[in-house]
Amino acid sequence: MHTLRISVSEILGRPGEYRDVVVDAPVPDVATALAHIDQKPVHAGLRLESVVEGILVTGPVRAPMVLECARCLEEFSSVLSVNVCELFAGPGHATDDDDPYSVEADEIDLEPMLRDALALEMPLHPLCRSDCKGYCPHCGADLNAGTCDCRDEDVDPRWADLAVLREKLG
Repeated sequence: MHTLRISVSEILGRPGEYRDVVVDAPVPDVATALAHIDQKPVHAGLRLESVVEGILVTGPVRAPMVLECARCLEEFSSVLSVNVCELFAGPGHATDDDDPYSVEADEIDLEPMLRDALALEMPLHPLCRSDCKGYCPHCGADLNAGTCDCRDEDVDPRWADLAVLREKLG
């Protein structure tokens, strides 16, 4: 299936009825400062279940991501996995304040729900690996490749008196 608009006419208004769908489609405009969803298709195996209030959509979603390490700025790829559980309010149950998603003309549009679910789970501070050391703030050397000769000699002025005391005692 290549569209994110799904007809629910056969299950709408029939609580307990459901339909399983597989979605393989790109979801545009999902990004943070250091990460974005790749333009490859997002894969979702979803169950659309009719409930009294409308259509309940549940299931796993997997999306390829391109990230930039927050420490060394190297680009790397990963897969974002999230489980969705959202209600699309049916006719007569939709309220603008409570329900961001609704059934319109016997169809639901999965794109806003998928975009929101993926954006909320994207890392704000991605790391290429947990022990990434980044770059030296003074000389710009890649600390993952080795050390540099820079020494951090800046002393917080609030501790300057203790440094004087250390010299007297030492």
